[in-house]
Amino acid sequence: MLGFLLELVGGAVLSWADERRRSRNRGRAADRGERVGFPACVLGDRSYCRDRSLVYLWVSGPELHVTPTEFPELHRSRIPALRLVRVRPRDRHTDSRLVHFSWEVAECREGDRTVLIGCAPDSMKLLRAALTGG
Repeated sequence: MLGFLLELVGGAVLSWADERRRSRNRGRAADRGERVGFPACVLGDRSYCRDRSLVYLWVSGPELHVTPTEFPELHRSRIPALRLVRVRPRDRHTDSRLVHFSWEVAECREGDRTVLIGCAPDSMKLLRAALTGG
């Protein structure tokens, strides 16, 4: 039993460390202006929004694209310039079930329309930098 618990804890620690390493690598690539992708949900009534499934959001400088898979050229849709209103924690009462419990939500505006983008906190740093130009 002790061996099982040690294996379970060891696996969790290795998984956490691997995710931290990937997050740092994505941050460095974004700093160099390279295209970086991460799982997200893009919700709203615009043509690029996907209210029924998770997507991959691709950040390249100030440009945003969304694809249905982790392949950046497959069915790519450009997201026009959005104005970031605020970033907030997920609200389990009002947000879509697509927004994972540990994710944050960026409330954005495109003209008079609201677009919500949910993603992991590490990915939100990349999204925020793309939306605010810094």
